[in-house]
Amino acid sequence: MRKQGIKGMAAVLLVFTMLAGCSSNNSGNNANGAAKDNTAANNTVANTTNTGTEVGDAKESWKKDTSAFTFSQYFYGNWASAYLWKDQYAMKLATEKTGVTIDRKLATGNDDDYLNTMIASGDLPDTIMLDWNNPAVMKLIKNGMVYSIDELMDKYAPELKSMLDPDMVKYHSIDGKLWYLPNLFETKDRLTSGVPITPIRPWFFRSDIYKAIGSPKLESTDDLLNALKLAKEKYPDVSPVGVESFDVAKNGFEGSLSMNFLVDSFSPYLMEERIKDDQQIVEYPMRNAGFIDAFRYMNKLYLNDLFDPQLLIYKQEQYEEKLYGAQYASASQFMNNMYTQYNPKIESTLGAEQKYTVIGGLKANGQDPRYPASRLMGWQGFFITKSAKDPERIIRFAEYAWSDEGQMDMRYGKEGETYDMVDGLPKYKQDILDMSLKDNNAFNSKYGFNDSTLLWRAGEVWDNASARDFKEQQPEQFEAAKLLEKYNFDSYLLGMDNLEPDGSSPEGVINGKVKDLWNKTIPKLILSKSDAEFDSAYNDFVGQMNKVGAEKVEKVMYQRHLEDVKKKRAE
Repeated sequence: MRKQGIKGMAAVLLVFTMLAGCSSNNSGNNANGAAKDNTAANNTVANTTNTGTEVGDAKESWKKDTSAFTFSQYFYGNWASAYLWKDQYAMKLATEKTGVTIDRKLATGNDDDYLNTMIASGDLPDTIMLDWNNPAVMKLIKNGMVYSIDELMDKYAPELKSMLDPDMVKYHSIDGKLWYLPNLFETKDRLTSGVPITPIRPWFFRSDIYKAIGSPKLESTDDLLNALKLAKEKYPDVSPVGVESFDVAKNGFEGSLSMNFLVDSFSPYLMEERIKDDQQIVEYPMRNAGFIDAFRYMNKLYLNDLFDPQLLIYKQEQYEEKLYGAQYASASQFMNNMYTQYNPKIESTLGAEQKYTVIGGLKANGQDPRYPASRLMGWQGFFITKSAKDPERIIRFAEYAWSDEGQMDMRYGKEGETYDMVDGLPKYKQDILDMSLKDNNAFNSKYGFNDSTLLWRAGEVWDNASARDFKEQQPEQFEAAKLLEKYNFDSYLLGMDNLEPDGSSPEGVINGKVKDLWNKTIPKLILSKSDAEFDSAYNDFVGQMNKVGAEKVEKVMYQRHLEDVKKKRAE
């Protein structure tokens, strides 16, 4: 979820690689007693991070009005039922402290259809949480449907402006204005602090099956293929491979969230190779031989009866049901989800021997993998629409959420009740920490930590606390992260974020056609009956993408690449 173009589920769940046991975004408190109860913790945070305003400062804008107030919010991601405000601890704390309740809504049906219909009709909620690089963002801005954050801060919440990281403001400003607050923007020290970064979505092997086939070496893609053959022979009723379904519109050009592990093995220098300075283009990854080799590998799994074609059309719930039942010999999943969600459930229902163990980085064609581990440029943006009935209260709530006090509230709750300060760092009460590790769904349902304001940002105190707890409480996941970490490289200055053209531009329309063509081509490649059929399907795709004008998009992507580099390298 950390890679360029993270969308939807990828982004949200990779969030948790920043957290220790999904324990990083929390809330909890009483309207009048909250400031007093949290003073010690938050003063510690303020003194350490040098951001926000001092707790108890009467000048904080959000404290000027804490009467009951509800604002509506559309969240782009119909899978995110855990983010709905119910009676979770974190949500109740935010309401008790600020008076604010968020009426958060999800799409019924397809997210893009729902969003586009909403924009076309002009029937917008008070706020929107939307991927900052989604094509619809420019529609909202150009059509005058959202406020700039600057104008609202200047008028109602000047304290918020002083809290914002200058690099973040510079990177995310459009036409000189900041139109949204980006959730999960990481500061430049992120690669050397906090929880070890796992920028890719690894593949795992079921422990008992791996042991039963003789614990063979798994150092290359060929090794994995051979191990899967052994697993199928010994366990014919278990699906050899589990990968999530393919949807280019949602998941980017790799199609499936499960593919980046293979792509970064077969094409370890993909990002650099896409940049063609002599031609002044950034190529579509589908032109890269290594990128296509990753799909050729999936085809090889299919030809060896190791890939179930149903995986191409499985819904998320179907994939998860089989994973919870340990019905795959090898499966792809976000690191944190596997170790705090799936493995604990498998252990409690099926036994510890059926848990999954991470596969280390796989070589392909004799090359080591490389995982682009740039700091996150943000995930979803927090937009305040012109339909908002009270933008003043909303921007002031955002000030609270962004402040050190708000960050500590939503991440750890109330000192003495949900956490204690240990050696200058917050730490959950043991029962809460145990729940986060053993039953993450119950943890989310009861406490809502990670789920309330959705305005997470970096901070030395909580990043250090997360790293400490991660190593202490999840040694297995920590070792897995360290196993993969050696393949990370910092891709930040390559300038490969936010490359795709505005969806409403002529090139954006072409890009949409290319995506649609590629989405239809992926199943043909994976289910090809021979290498010749694979090559024919691929060559047909290249011809069609060229015909619709792909090179025009590649020229625009090069210009956006140069802009991205300039934003990141400018002093």
